[in-house]
Amino acid sequence: MGGGGSSSSSNSTSTTNTSGTSAISGDNLGVVISGVNGNLGNISMTDHGAMEKASEIAKGALDSNSAAIKQAVDLGSDAIKSNEKVTKAALDNGQESLSKALAFGKSSVDSNRKVTEKAIDNMRMNSADTTSAIKSMAVQSGENARAALKMAENTASRSQTGSAGEISKVAIAVAVVSAVSIVAMVFKGA
Repeated sequence: MGGGGSSSSSNSTSTTNTSGTSAISGDNLGVVISGVNGNLGNISMTDHGAMEKASEIAKGALDSNSAAIKQAVDLGSDAIKSNEKVTKAALDNGQESLSKALAFGKSSVDSNRKVTEKAIDNMRMNSADTTSAIKSMAVQSGENARAALKMAENTASRSQTGSAGEISKVAIAVAVVSAVSIVAMVFKGA
C-alpha cells in the first residue's frame, strides 16, 4: 500500500473596517462616534435643543424669583409703612388720652378746691353765728340773773312783810333763769 503523506491546511479570515459611522434616527441620546481602524475618532453629540430650553427655563426661574423677591420687598416695605402708621396712631391716641386724663384730674382738683373753700366758709359762718348766739345768750343770762337778784331783793323785803305768794313767783323765776343758763352752757360746750 502505498505510503501516503500527510497534509494540513489552515484558513484565517481577518476583517478591517475602513469606515466607522452609524446612522441615527428617532429619539436617542444623540451621540455619534466615528473612527476608523484604531483611530481615536470623532465624537459628536447633539442635545436636540435641550440645553437651550434648559437655559430658557433657568432664565425664566431667575426672572420669576427676581419678581417674587421684588414683591416680597414691596410687601415688607408696605407692612413697615402700615406698622409705622398704626404705631403713630397708637402713640397719638395715648398722648390724647393722657392729656384728657390730666385735664380731668385738674378739673376735679379745681372742683374739689371750690367745694372745700365753700365748706370752710360755711363752717366759719356757722362758728361766727354760734359765737354770736352764745354771746347773746350770755347777755340775756346776765340780765336774767340781775332780774332774779332784783326779784330776790324784792322778795326778801316782802318776806319781812309776809307776802308768801310773791316768794313762789320768785322761786319759779329763779328756776327759769337757771334752766336758760344751763341751756346756754350746753350750747356753748357743743
